[in-house]
This record gives sequence, C-alpha cells and structure tokens, in this order.
Amino acid sequence: MTSLSGLVARKRATTDEKPAMAERSSGEASMQLPPLYSRGIAAVALVLLAMRITLPQGVEVGFVVAALLTPLWLRTVRYYRFMPLLLIVGTLAAGAGIWLQIANRGDHAVDSGIATSTTVLLIGALLSIGLVLWARTVLSLPMVALFFGVGLLLGVDPSAAQFATNPYKFGFAIPLAVIGLAAANLSRRWWVELLVVLALTGLAATNDARATFGLLLLAVVLLVAQLPFFRAGHGGSAFLVSLGVVVVGLVVYNVGQTLVLSGILGEATTARSLAQFNASGSLVLGGRPELGATLGLIGHSPWGFGAGVVPSASEVRVAQEGMSSIGYDPNNGYVTRYMFGGHIELHSVFGDIWAQTGVVGLLFIAVAALAMVYGITRNIADGTAAAVLLYVVAKSLFDLLFSPFFSAEQLFVLAIGLVAVPVASRGLPLPGRGQRTYSSTSSMGPSKRALERKPALFRAAASESADSRA
Repeated sequence: MTSLSGLVARKRATTDEKPAMAERSSGEASMQLPPLYSRGIAAVALVLLAMRITLPQGVEVGFVVAALLTPLWLRTVRYYRFMPLLLIVGTLAAGAGIWLQIANRGDHAVDSGIATSTTVLLIGALLSIGLVLWARTVLSLPMVALFFGVGLLLGVDPSAAQFATNPYKFGFAIPLAVIGLAAANLSRRWWVELLVVLALTGLAATNDARATFGLLLLAVVLLVAQLPFFRAGHGGSAFLVSLGVVVVGLVVYNVGQTLVLSGILGEATTARSLAQFNASGSLVLGGRPELGATLGLIGHSPWGFGAGVVPSASEVRVAQEGMSSIGYDPNNGYVTRYMFGGHIELHSVFGDIWAQTGVVGLLFIAVAALAMVYGITRNIADGTAAAVLLYVVAKSLFDLLFSPFFSAEQLFVLAIGLVAVPVASRGLPLPGRGQRTYSSTSSMGPSKRALERKPALFRAAASESADSRA
C-alpha cells in the first residue's frame, strides 16, 4: 500500500521532470539540420556558380542565380566581419569604373563590349560572395567547398588552347585540389587531410605546376603547425600567428625556389625558371613581368582608366618601360596583343581592378585582402584552419598579384566566402550536427580533430598549453 507521503513525492518528481523534458525536447528541435530544400538550393547554386556557364555580355548563369537568391543572402552578410564593407566598396568600385570611362572618353577610345563584360564580372563576383556566405548557413564548410569544387571540375573546358599542352596545370589542378581537400576535411581525421595535401603536392611537382606546388607546400606546413603537439605552450594571438605565417611563407618560397631551380619539377621547368631568375633575380618578377607594367602605369596615371578604356600609344610605352626595368624584353606579341591589344590586361587581380575602377578598386582589393588575412590567421590561431581553407586563401592572395581577375574570380569568391569570420555578438546560426552559434572561426582544423580522436601525446600537449595560459 502506497503512503500519502510517497504519492506526494512521486507527484513532485513528475512535475519537476516536465521542465527538464521540455528543455531537452527544445534542445533537440534546435539541433535539427536546415531544411532539405535549402541545402539542395545551396548545392545546386554553388555548382552552377563554379561551372561558369556564359551568356551574352559576360553574364554567367551563376551570377543570375546569385542575383535571384539575393533575398536569401542579403541579410546574412551582416553576420560576417568586413563583408558589408566589402560589398559596399565593391559596388562603389563598379560605379567608379563607369565614371572613369565617361571622364576619359575625350582622349581615349572605349570598347563598350569589354566595358560591359568587366563591369558584369565585378558585380557578379559581389553577388557570388553573398551566395557563398549564405550557403555556409545551410551547409558545412567542407560541403560548400566540395560542391563548388564539383562545379569547377564540370566547368573545365578541354577545347581551351592551353589545356592541350598541360591538362593538369590548365584544367584539373584547382578542381582536384578543392574537391580532394574538402573530401579529406569531411573525414574529420587530420592525418587523412595531410596525406591528401601531400599527394596533391606531389602531383603538382610532376606536372610542371610551380605555383600550385608552392601553395600546396605552404598548406602542408601550416596544417602541420596546427597540430596540438606543435602548439603546446603557445597562445592563440592572431597577430603573432600573422607574423609567423609571413615568415613561413618566405621560408616556403625560398625552399620552393631552390627545389624548382634544382630540377625537381623537370628539365623544361628548370630551364624556363633559370631563364626567368637570371633575367630579374627572382622567379616572381621573372615569371610575372606584368607587375613592372602595372607599377609603371600606376605612377603615370594613378587614378586608373575606366571600364573598357583602350590605352594610348604613349601609355603602352610607359608600361613597356616598366617591364624593361626588371630585365624583361617587352617588344613582343604578348605585350602588344594580349596585354594592350585594344584593352588593358595586367595579369593580376589588383592591376585589372585598378585599371578598371581606379583608387576605389584598390580600396576594394585592400578590404578583400584584409578579410582573407584576418580570417585565415584567426583560424590558424584557433587551430581550425582546414587544408582546403589554407589552399584557397593562399591561392587567392597569390592571385591578387599574379593572375587576371577573370581567371581568379571563382576562387576569389570561394576564398572570401569560406574564410569570412562570423561576428560572435550577432549569433549567426551555422550548420553542423545541428544549429549552433559560431563565435569566431568556421572550419575544423587538425587541432580540434586531433583532440576528438585519441593520441595521448596530443592531448597531453594541449593540456599543458592550456595550463600555461591559465
């Protein structure tokens, strides 16, 4: 027979359980993944964005999709540090390109087709960044990179002139790197990621891809540096990390240059590299003499030219003199036709954007570079920089100085979209095993994953590091 006191106690226990059960139920509901249709839209949009399916006037299908999805991503942008500023300055830069074109019409010819396509490319890049930022709210970071990489692979054009000379270098290098590193990150095992990036580095070394080889080598070093064993006793200062990254970059550059000149990438690559090194004393300047032309033109016309403006004969001579100053002979068809044949192509993102949009464009590039550097150093400092993030950001920072905006635009968009740091106080929900608020960084690097697994050595090192900071 149950006593009265027993019944009362049982009633109280049942009553007390209800709030706890309700709280658990609420927590489980909040841990649900985003709706399947949202993830499907994001996946398809990312693939189309990276495929670069072209329409008339330089418009791309991906740009149209990003524009149609503006209501989804526009409010998301404010949750990421530097992103509202980047999109505002980028929009002003597009307007500045048109204004400069009008101002220079009096003494310069204008190619209206190029003016339209270059302006569309810049605006499309801004729309695309917004789309990638929104995709991060419904897909995990490696899944965003994976779908984008699939789009890059589907967009490879075997009919391109350079593809036949080296299919890996001029077609598959970037898509394979993005897909491989994103898939490795999904494994949640740091050693899988390291093996994949090492394999890709070897592939680049055997296929005459100097830049890819160097950037992947940098990713290897920065990935290993995040393991808890190497981080023991070190704080997470982003400033110190940024200095460390600069030092590591210089070391990797010099080691890579030595390896290239020693013949590790093959005889043809070595011969070409030696000729470039002997001409200017550096593989960078020897391999990219367009920098000399860019600096010469900036000194001559610092305000830029405008969208579609054709350079005058005197301006072409200024550019050629700049190239001659670093030991390059500019009297060839590459300079007169590719760079200045009825248009301005300076073979660098910052050079192309400056020529098109002037000083406002330089400000846009500065904000983009700041966002990437800030984001990657924060991730490295926290031990959360995945190899795919390291590679795409390193490649995009490299492209700012050494690749045309048209060819660099896709990875530029992906890098900024992936590395942008959420603003903690604004509570951005990002997907993972449920909806959670990200306070600082967004990926899962080797430091976090190593502690999820076993190695006692890593756990002890991390524990010692935490004790030293306490």
